[in-house]
Amino acid sequence: MSVESTYAEALYEASSDADAVSRVADDLKAFVAAVDSSPELAHTLADPNLDSGTKKVVIAKLTESASPVLSNFLQVLVDRGRLGDLGQITRSYQARVAEATGTIEITAITAVPLDDDMRSKIVQRIERQTGRKAALTERVDEDLIGGLVLEVAEIRVDGSLRSRLDSLRRNLASVPLGATG
Repeated sequence: MSVESTYAEALYEASSDADAVSRVADDLKAFVAAVDSSPELAHTLADPNLDSGTKKVVIAKLTESASPVLSNFLQVLVDRGRLGDLGQITRSYQARVAEATGTIEITAITAVPLDDDMRSKIVQRIERQTGRKAALTERVDEDLIGGLVLEVAEIRVDGSLRSRLDSLRRNLASVPLGATG
């Protein structure tokens, strides 16, 4: 078991004991999204020259309305110098929650946000194929141009236009000059 998985399991056990698993999952997701959306905040929390006391004050402010389990957990990560592992810890925690609830996590990466109809179709299809409840997370990547990339567990299905164009480019590059057909 990796260090990140160990921390995720500890967070799961603490949140389970407090009957706050889903709240902690939601608060953790919101905290990570806040850090990801603010380069200044991400830099502040990652800065090795900034003392842990200052980082703990920042985290306390950001998690005032969050579950106390998560607030305390983040403080422990700061104390142990593991805040930089939060991304992997979050993924491990989400996987642990999904395992406990029989849910499968799906990430849909698109060039533009999904509409409600497409979102519903993706979830329904995954649920039909897996027999499990599906939880969809969306991410926009404008570099995709169009299409969709789905990540389900450790499986990545790339149906993006960028992927198709790259494949066509490779195929064209492998055709010998002067070939007719």
